[in-house]
Amino acid sequence: MEFRYLKVFKRKILLLILIVVLTVVSSVTKGKVSVIVSTITGIFLIVVAIYYIIWIIKTPTTKEKDQTL
Repeated sequence: MEFRYLKVFKRKILLLILIVVLTVVSSVTKGKVSVIVSTITGIFLIVVAIYYIIWIIKTPTTKEKDQTL
């Protein structure tokens, strides 16, 4: 990935890094902390999935013009 795209996708990359950190914390810890962090991670994954779906739907697409034979 080129460096110029990092500014554009900075928020999305930070969301993915946060998900990874929450997943690692929930797997390393034990007891109530693990249950709470894994629940937060699950809720966060659902919210991020909805965010990505809306982002993909709203992204404009280019239509190819019909080429004559």
